[in-house]
Amino acid sequence: MIPESVLKASILRACGIEPPAAGINRTFDGGTFQVYATVAPGTHFSEEIHFTVYQDGGTKLFDTPKEVLRVVKAAKGTPTGDALRAFFQHYLPPTT
Repeated sequence: MIPESVLKASILRACGIEPPAAGINRTFDGGTFQVYATVAPGTHFSEEIHFTVYQDGGTKLFDTPKEVLRVVKAAKGTPTGDALRAFFQHYLPPTT
């Protein structure tokens, strides 16, 4: 499920407005796991972001979305995998 604030941020970006980091929901609930994106105060999306995964009663910290995807086994083309990738797009620098 993509949080409502992420959808609103997508609309703002489409209008050329960059939403503040505080305006984006930093939690993704995948049902059997949760991912929390931690953005350090005063930084932009692509700086100093860490992802915490809560799964099977344990917690792990990761620096990249690729590491998270490997651990939670969210395959591309699945509803959860695609939604998680959309969630990560808000924390990655734009590609040109």
